[in-house]
Amino acid sequence: MSDYTKIADTGNGMVALLKEALVPELLNSPDQIGLCSPDDHGDLAVGIWLYDVREDTSIQAHEMTDIGRNTQRYPSTYLTLYYMLTLYLQSDLKYRFPQEHQIMGRIIQTFRDHAIMDADSFVPVERSARENIRIQLQDLELEEKLRLWTVPNAAYRTSLFYTAGPVEIQSARLKSVTRVREIDYRFAGKEE
Repeated sequence: MSDYTKIADTGNGMVALLKEALVPELLNSPDQIGLCSPDDHGDLAVGIWLYDVREDTSIQAHEMTDIGRNTQRYPSTYLTLYYMLTLYLQSDLKYRFPQEHQIMGRIIQTFRDHAIMDADSFVPVERSARENIRIQLQDLELEEKLRLWTVPNAAYRTSLFYTAGPVEIQSARLKSVTRVREIDYRFAGKEE
């Protein structure tokens, strides 16, 4: 797996988790859940939009990583990904809002129950480690949510906002190093 795909892999891991949680109980098809922007959601019922990517400044990687005996990799970059999850149900108005509320409740439950994804396989795990990706519900003010909703001529839809991180993007730069193989200690002593 290439490391530059970790942003896409994180979003796809969230989609896979929701497909397992929502289909067939609340949605008919796994094809109704996917990555999209709010103004280009097609026929999706649940859209996940990556609206921001920021460097995680709480993790400062400055050291080279050994990969093999004579090669080191430059430090990784750690990111926090910001997602907006919006429902686009097409059902009759009488049934749409109760169904949306059920789906929102199930999404919140799923991401709380499976808040940690393995950074390599992007499947939920029970243990917490530095290299795992944590999914957390954001606490945003309504004004911030309205500002993020960028669909012209469309009323704001109640959405859920999550962060996922840290997501590690390893450097592609490598450095060849020469290891110390032998040390020769010579002591100059006093002659009497």
